[in-house]
Amino acid sequence: MPTIIPPKKRLFAHFAGVAKAMGSPNRLELLETLGQGERRVDELAKASGMSVANTSHHLQILRDGGLVHSRKEGLQVFTV
Repeated sequence: MPTIIPPKKRLFAHFAGVAKAMGSPNRLELLETLGQGERRVDELAKASGMSVANTSHHLQILRDGGLVHSRKEGLQVFTV
């Protein structure tokens, strides 16, 4: 029988995920940049002074927290 997680505990887990996603100055900077509009990963890396690999890692954490979404267009990855 599957374990049922009470709604209150699911909500707290969601809040913790959002807090983790926002728990880095680099990720906050990426969110601020994305607030100005959709950007490619390489554009975000350049704007933040981070490598593309590091930027991608931070974006994954932001996606896991439900704060950003990405889409592919050919070989380009756009985040908003």
